[in-house]
Amino acid sequence: MDCITFTDNGEEADLRQRLSAPALNPTQDLYVSDVLPTGRVMVKDEDVCLHCGLCAERCPTGAWDMQKFLLEMAQAGEPCHQ
Repeated sequence: MDCITFTDNGEEADLRQRLSAPALNPTQDLYVSDVLPTGRVMVKDEDVCLHCGLCAERCPTGAWDMQKFLLEMAQAGEPCHQ
């Protein structure tokens, strides 16, 4: 539940310190919505996210959505022996 924060937008380093659960892993991306009608943004920290879908279900502005998709990884065939 602490993976989402509504806050003023800003530089990433500053933004990370203002989150409900500060995002201390700089290699993990933050997901930032467009500016909302309130002038703030919704920020999600993927390190804390459980992927439960509550953000999309409860978002009052529709700024967030969860879409199911299937990822098919391409794999190389048998190696050529000459």
